[in-house]
Amino acid sequence: MNMPTFRPRTARRLLCSAALLIALSGCNLLGLNNTPEPTATATFTPSATATPSLTPTVTPTPTATLTPTLTPTPSPTHTPTITLTPSLTHTPSQTPFPTVPPAPPVRLAVDSFTRVEIDPQVIANLRSGWLALINSAAPLATALPGTPVPLSDRQTLYLAAPDGRQLLPVFEMPASTGTRVYWSPDGNYIAYFVEGSGLFMLDLRLGVSVRLFAIPSLSPRGVLSEPTWSPDSTQFTLALTTPHDVDIFSVGTEIFGGGSGSDTFLNVSQSGGYDFFPQWSPDARYIAFVSDRAFCPTWQPNEPDSCYTPEASLPDGGQLYLWERATGEVRRLAEEWVVAPPQWLSPTEIAFVARKRDDPLGGTALYRVSIAGGAPQAVTPLEDDLRVVREAWSADGGRVIYQAVGAESAIILRDADGQELARLDPRLSFPRFAFSAAWSPDGTRLALGGASGQCPFGVLVTNAQLQFITRAERPNPGVCNPQWSADGRFIAYEGVLGSTSSGDGRLDVYVANSGGVGARNLTARLGGQVRLLGWIGGQ
Repeated sequence: MNMPTFRPRTARRLLCSAALLIALSGCNLLGLNNTPEPTATATFTPSATATPSLTPTVTPTPTATLTPTLTPTPSPTHTPTITLTPSLTHTPSQTPFPTVPPAPPVRLAVDSFTRVEIDPQVIANLRSGWLALINSAAPLATALPGTPVPLSDRQTLYLAAPDGRQLLPVFEMPASTGTRVYWSPDGNYIAYFVEGSGLFMLDLRLGVSVRLFAIPSLSPRGVLSEPTWSPDSTQFTLALTTPHDVDIFSVGTEIFGGGSGSDTFLNVSQSGGYDFFPQWSPDARYIAFVSDRAFCPTWQPNEPDSCYTPEASLPDGGQLYLWERATGEVRRLAEEWVVAPPQWLSPTEIAFVARKRDDPLGGTALYRVSIAGGAPQAVTPLEDDLRVVREAWSADGGRVIYQAVGAESAIILRDADGQELARLDPRLSFPRFAFSAAWSPDGTRLALGGASGQCPFGVLVTNAQLQFITRAERPNPGVCNPQWSADGRFIAYEGVLGSTSSGDGRLDVYVANSGGVGARNLTARLGGQVRLLGWIGGQ
């Protein structure tokens, strides 16, 4: 192996270089070299380049370009999405309903004048407190017993003295009229409806009949709304069909004198909704009625807020409103959904039956409200499966008796504040929706009976606490629709003899004394069918 060889000259050079280096470092150590500046400057310059290294760190400026990220300005262009306005324009998409021709405007006809012969005795007894009844003509005789014979197409209106001594025919009318006969409180006027002809009015003192309206029905647009007289017998009020809805109109008896004042023919309710169930206050200052106008401002097809659709069902109720005769002002009294004609308890208080809206099978409750304002007060609880029907208030509005219809039915007596006072003996069970009751004018007695031809018991008379004075459970005859005379001396009722060996199911009009006893049949001498209308005059 060849090892490197050091020559003597080379060794001397290395020794000299080492000696030189040692000498130079010694000079530096002794401070003999005054040139540290370049060293210091050279050392500091690179470390001072910390400035450029800070610059990139402080450049959060690009990082602060969060602004573009935060630019939800474009994303709040939700505004076009929130253009629900076009999507809410459901109206145009629902508007292609077929055109429904409006009904012709209601006009007062005042035609078909007819002379009617009135017995002077009828005029003489109009204020005597007699009974009005209808008798359809007896069937024609037939040679073959048991052969069915059609009834005549005529019927007669009668006045009957409560003592049974007189039975006076008033006038004849078509049998299609049935019980749609409305006698004014003072007895001077009779309104009656003839099927296929219209609504007529008869002035008994003049002996003149005139047609008021050539209308096909007293149920405008299918709403069953009974006409009513004002207590002063000057106005006859009813619901009539208008172009697309129903309004309440009033006709003055001054038409017989050729009158043309504002009361001769007046639209009382004037709304685009359905207005019905008119009821005059006892002082003739107001009309209470029911309207759906708050929910259905109009029933005209394709109009804004219209309730009309081809499948829309007619309103089965509405809210309670009040019309003032002196001013024509209409205002709402209650927000509850009223489903039956309201009833005046006094000149300032009204009772009504209501239920939840859009719940036709739900329960109903009885309320009362003041026309001065304030919330209605519940007289009975509102329960889902319980209905209040056939309610009858005492004359002073202090007590009410009614049939509560649910899984079972009960006859209940309450005071005006809703406190239950008594219940009828459950053994005296009336058919559902077939109960009627009448208070004596002084509010001390009650007469109870059936309705709609279902008359399961005899005479039932109680005191104001529902304790019996007379209790004839056996129907001989069965009592329906009892009514007290204005002086409180008599109770009239429809009596039905049961289909037994002693009865033939015939209905007659009976009158008993205030205790329900001493009954006499007023119509036994008449053939055909008989219906009781009620007491006339005697107030």
